[in-house]
This record gives sequence, structure tokens and C-alpha cells, in this order.
Amino acid sequence: MNFSKYIGLPYKNKGRNFNGVDCYGIVYLIYKEEKNINLPDFSDINYCSTWFKDNKNKENHILDNLYRVWNISNSIDKPYNSFDVMLFYSSPTKEVVNHCGLYIGDNKFISIQEQGAATSAISRFSGYWESKLYKAIRYKGDVK
Repeated sequence: MNFSKYIGLPYKNKGRNFNGVDCYGIVYLIYKEEKNINLPDFSDINYCSTWFKDNKNKENHILDNLYRVWNISNSIDKPYNSFDVMLFYSSPTKEVVNHCGLYIGDNKFISIQEQGAATSAISRFSGYWESKLYKAIRYKGDVK
């Protein structure tokens, strides 16, 4: 599968289309475009781009919302499948899962971060990112 049309999208808090995405937005957009699956967009969640720094807002925690559509009772083990979602700790303390990306095969995933270039990119799932992995999850419709 060619994911090149998703590279270089700008960061936009709560973005869910080609005009801009956040880390869940890239997952949402790819599922919609490539699998014709309309995931919840979670637009009803009131959060700002720094919500993860305040661990008191548990209702904003990524895991508190994803359970509705993802198989997250157990981690998905390697080998990962394309369209598995990688959940990451971004903070050094590993207290809050606050980033996600979409596994695209060949030990790579696509994601977007607010820092730096603030555009979507493909990264290798090794080293830094592998050390930050909380767990991989699979859409319930894809669980065999």
C-alpha cells in the first residue's frame, strides 16, 4: 500500500482531514480513506495540545476513549500488521500514553508530532520509538 499521500500533512489539533491532523487524526484519516471505516473522531473531547502534561484530566487520556473501537484488552504481539496502532509514551517518565501512530509494515509507522517540523512522516519502529511503545492495538473488526 502506498502511504505517500499522508506524508507532509500539517499538524492541527483535532485535525481529521488532509488540511491537518493530530496523531489520532492521521489514524482516523487513513482508516477512512484506505479502509472505508469511519472511526469516532472524538471531537467531543475538550482538550488542548498540552492536555497530557496535566495527568489529572483522565477523561482526556487516549486510552479512556480508544477502548470503544479498538481491541486493547491485550497487547498485539509481533509481527504487527499494517493498520495496527502503536501507542506511545512521549514523556520520559512514561506516565501517560500521549502519542499514537499507524503501523504500515516493514517495521515502519506513520505519525505526526507537534514539535519540530510538525508534519506527518514515516518513522522506523526501532530504537527510540520501540523504547517508547506502550502497546500495539488492533481495530476490533480486524481481530481474527
